[in-house]
Amino acid sequence: MMLTNLAAIASSTNGGLFTIYTAVKTQPTAPQSTRFYKLSPLKIRGKSPRFLYKKWQVILTRHDSPAAAIVSPSCKKRDLQMQMMKTMRLSLMILVAILLGVIDTGWRVLAQDTPEAVVAAFLDAWNARDLETMYSYVSPQSQELYPFGAFQSRYELANNTLNMSGLTYEIHDSYIQGLTAAVTYDVTIESVIFGSIVDTDRTMRLVQTGAGWRIAWSSMDIFEAMAGQANLRVDSRPNVRANIYDRNGELLVEENGTVVVLYGRQLEMRDVGDCIDLLAHLLLRPRNNLVNLFAQYLDDTVFYIGEMDLERYVDARFDLENTCGIYPDDSDPLSRVRQRTTRRYYGNGAAAHITGYVGVITAEQEDFWRSRGYHPGDIVGQTGIELGYQDTLGGQAERLLVIAEPGGTTLQELGGSTGSPPAPVQLTIDRDLQMIVAEALIDAHNYALPNWAGVTTGTAAVVIDVNTGEILAMASWPTFDPSWFNVDTVAQNIGDLRVQLLEDPRRPLINKAVADRFSPGSTFKIITAAAAAQEGVFGMDEIFDCQLTWDGTEYGDTQPVRYDWRYADELEPAGEVTMAQALTTSCNPFFFTMGGLLFRKNPALPGQYAERFGFGPRTGVGLPEEVGSQISPPRTADEAISYAVGQASLEIVPLQMARAVAAVANRGTLYQPFIVQQVGGFDDTPITFEFEPEIVGDLGLDEAVFDMLFEGMCAVTTDKDLGTAYRIFGDAPYTVCGKTGTAQTLGNPNAWFVAFTPAQDPQIAVVVVSANSREGSEVAAPIARRIMDDYWNVSRKPFPEWWRNPYIPVRRPEEVNNAG
Repeated sequence: MMLTNLAAIASSTNGGLFTIYTAVKTQPTAPQSTRFYKLSPLKIRGKSPRFLYKKWQVILTRHDSPAAAIVSPSCKKRDLQMQMMKTMRLSLMILVAILLGVIDTGWRVLAQDTPEAVVAAFLDAWNARDLETMYSYVSPQSQELYPFGAFQSRYELANNTLNMSGLTYEIHDSYIQGLTAAVTYDVTIESVIFGSIVDTDRTMRLVQTGAGWRIAWSSMDIFEAMAGQANLRVDSRPNVRANIYDRNGELLVEENGTVVVLYGRQLEMRDVGDCIDLLAHLLLRPRNNLVNLFAQYLDDTVFYIGEMDLERYVDARFDLENTCGIYPDDSDPLSRVRQRTTRRYYGNGAAAHITGYVGVITAEQEDFWRSRGYHPGDIVGQTGIELGYQDTLGGQAERLLVIAEPGGTTLQELGGSTGSPPAPVQLTIDRDLQMIVAEALIDAHNYALPNWAGVTTGTAAVVIDVNTGEILAMASWPTFDPSWFNVDTVAQNIGDLRVQLLEDPRRPLINKAVADRFSPGSTFKIITAAAAAQEGVFGMDEIFDCQLTWDGTEYGDTQPVRYDWRYADELEPAGEVTMAQALTTSCNPFFFTMGGLLFRKNPALPGQYAERFGFGPRTGVGLPEEVGSQISPPRTADEAISYAVGQASLEIVPLQMARAVAAVANRGTLYQPFIVQQVGGFDDTPITFEFEPEIVGDLGLDEAVFDMLFEGMCAVTTDKDLGTAYRIFGDAPYTVCGKTGTAQTLGNPNAWFVAFTPAQDPQIAVVVVSANSREGSEVAAPIARRIMDDYWNVSRKPFPEWWRNPYIPVRRPEEVNNAG
């Protein structure tokens, strides 16, 4: 059979774009049995998608439909010549129509079963990562050699190793010889890591089957050098991870830093109980965890206690030797003190929830990290700054993509990436203040373990610069030691320890200061007082009679009665108070009334003032775990009245509460809170980023309103008759303006204390919240006092002695919606 310049001709009446393939003899001098025929496309515009040619069939479909053209060269030479003569006139008519533009677009002939079309469909499926469709184009013979599981495994490994983001191709020629064909093409694979990988002059071989042309597939169709068991491999040289510094250039996280491994023997301890107390303080560990650890060993057994930051060990060495019998002895292979090098976190993780920790990419994380240019086995940040600034701290390693034999021999280099150097990150954190806050939380919880600390689900504390928005300290309890996740950790039973952290219902790995929300209770009365004064719904000098019960029928309240917090504590009513005094004494009936009046004036006001004070979406502080507050505006009078006292649908993130208090302290400016001060500038690296304070809002309050807020909040700590925190701060040698809060929950109440200091020229705002504990004045205020005592470097006020007593739940009537 000889086919020369034979065209398949389409006819139509409605218009369309057809792709017609012509068979052209490419080897005219070759014997008949070895001649190849090249399929060349001819586009013809026409209407109705119908075509009929004796012994040759072309089925037309729309251009956006699957390819469905069938070409069958089964006619004899004489028949073909006769048909060509008969259709010559039709061909000329169609060509004229094309030239005149009479025939419109809309339909396309696609060669579903041409070698070119099968290869194109296979490559399109590869680009879409549709392995099942790819496999459907593989010949039965190849499928016997490569079951789908093996085929799938090869492509998934290749795609993952390549970090493939896309694929383009260009088909050049198709050669047919009997029942076999070869298609030549170029392919460009886009890689997240390696950029464009161009592979030219590829050849894919096909065979004719009962279902049409199918690919005689082997792993060489991924890359030609991937014959047999050869596979893709990435050779890389990891960077030395960069350090994290505090605002003063002191190390918070140090790569290749020195830590001290501590071992103990109870027979050598002066007093086991005192030793446990000391270790709990120094290691920032829950005391009961250490009690359980000690109980596992006999008195004469030397056992692993934990690791300690070298700086902290040097400061505490004398106490450790005298109280715990833990001393270094270089001549003793069982020395109680041994040093090693690792990624060191200052103060045993005093800033653990800020810095976060690093670890090997887990199976669950592979897709996320692969999309960013990383591979399984890489060490990356898992939380905190380590995660948020992974590309900065870790840089990008130099990588070389190769095809290699199982024995390791490189067969071909496909591409490479130059990588980028790591850079240190400087935070706004003051590490001395950070240690103060971390110690205040751990010491309070260890001391109050028999009481509220045994039932709380977690505590958070934030210290913020009121004039810039810089985060100076931030801590969360329960906490953890980031070094437990270092790949070179020597901690015993580390697997069990990590499981305990992950399964603990108190969620120790969560930074409760930015990643958790709490009902704010009476701390929200600051916002309600500001709104009521600014909107003029009640005069700042008017007198309100604060009684133990309140009837809100006239404001649309459907509850038969609401209570002041003094009702449950069996105290006398506050009596007549001004707006500032109502804030000082946290008078519930006053703020119930304000909620009703604000809602009556404009139902949108409560929500608008919440937004004005910065509550709502996440702030963008620079920590990846951050969430926003929930401040759904009240829809009814009932909700507005509860909203006014920090209940209803309000759930506030502690960081946002700190920013709101800071805005009151600086008299109106709402700053963007931030925790990353600078990138680079240390360890011989250039500065690539510096943060400047950014104003993102204004409270829009009159000066008289601020005067009222200052008066009310400053009296909270100084008015012995009305101040709810007077018992805690009345003897403080510095000035503090604050607000207590006790928010009802389904369980025990959330305890809040928010404040700024000093009163005359505020520098910092401090927020402490302890979930499901007791009242704010009982729990949060003493912790805040400890923080501020150390901040001002004055003698510490002891924690309340009753913290050592058994826990007694807070008394409250069932009808009470909040406590002050």
